[in-house]
Amino acid sequence: MKKKTKFVIAGIAGLVIAGCGFFILSSKNEESPYHVYTVKTADPLQLKGKVEPIKRQLYFLDTSKGAIKSIPVSNGAEVAVGTPLIEYQNDTAQNETITQQHAVNKSSLDATQAEAAVTAGENQVQTVTKQINETQQKIARAQEEEEKAALNEQLKQQQTELQSANDQLRQSRFAVQGAYEDVQSAKDVLAGQQKQASMTVSSEIEGVASVDEKGKGSPEVPVVTVSSKNKQIKGVVTEYDLDKLVSGQTVQVATVGNNKKVEGTVKDIAASALPTSGDSSNVASYEFTVEGNFPWTDDLSTLITLQQKQLLLPDSAVKKTAKEQYVFKYINGKVKKTKIQTMDINGRKVVQEGLKDNDKIIENPDDALKDGAEIQVNTND
Repeated sequence: MKKKTKFVIAGIAGLVIAGCGFFILSSKNEESPYHVYTVKTADPLQLKGKVEPIKRQLYFLDTSKGAIKSIPVSNGAEVAVGTPLIEYQNDTAQNETITQQHAVNKSSLDATQAEAAVTAGENQVQTVTKQINETQQKIARAQEEEEKAALNEQLKQQQTELQSANDQLRQSRFAVQGAYEDVQSAKDVLAGQQKQASMTVSSEIEGVASVDEKGKGSPEVPVVTVSSKNKQIKGVVTEYDLDKLVSGQTVQVATVGNNKKVEGTVKDIAASALPTSGDSSNVASYEFTVEGNFPWTDDLSTLITLQQKQLLLPDSAVKKTAKEQYVFKYINGKVKKTKIQTMDINGRKVVQEGLKDNDKIIENPDDALKDGAEIQVNTND
């Protein structure tokens, strides 16, 4: 009986000891109140874009030029500046050119007749001048007064005739000048009508032509589009990420569904937001351009990836005083009070000084945490 009692007592004692050990072990496994946060750069920013030519010129049907007679360029053809793209024919203007050509012919005939009148006038002046010279010679040789008087009377008549011939010559020459001005004016009108009757539209840029036959009957569809060989990417960024884009920075571009990436450079960032689409979000979006050697065709959708160098912190990790702000770095089981500088950008706390990538800090410090304290932590990463 005594021996059995000893076994019971020993068993109870063992249970008590085991219970104490479990309590101690449970206390040791109790979670620490502090959590560690690893400082990392922000995730890459990915934005949508589309492949576009650096230059693009659209040529639409222009009914004021007439009807399209021909398109002397094929789809996919390379064109230079000045290459004919669309030829127009205007039947109304064509009929007007026929009438105007008659006007040119008549003006030319009038000018020819005016020149003939000038020639006749010049001959008349020369003839009368010769007669005056002969009369004056006769007067010089005449002996009788009656003969001289008669010759002087004849001379006066000839001089009057010469004056009339010179007046007529001046009028004829003036008429010639007017006739040729009429000819030139009629030719200018004809040239303008000929341009309207048959007009050619040529390429203003160098590139590759795209032809759409539907454009022949619709002023809303481009008949010919010329796109430069050099491509660019047109991307869109919202107001929340606008501050992350800087002109000149390098990005990676890939077409959707294609793993091949091409580097590009951000060039232009719009100062004004795009027109809103009427949605209820009211989030402003801005267009930007990426330049590079892009091997893709126009209008392909792309994904623009921007590696961010910003170090972000949770607000809860930052402690502040009147003069400074700081965090507690966690190094080998101890905490170190570390002064930092931050900037709030669009609701994100961005590190400017005091921390670097992969530094570990206490995410939820309290007033009891002191510089140099040895603590146990939980990791949130």
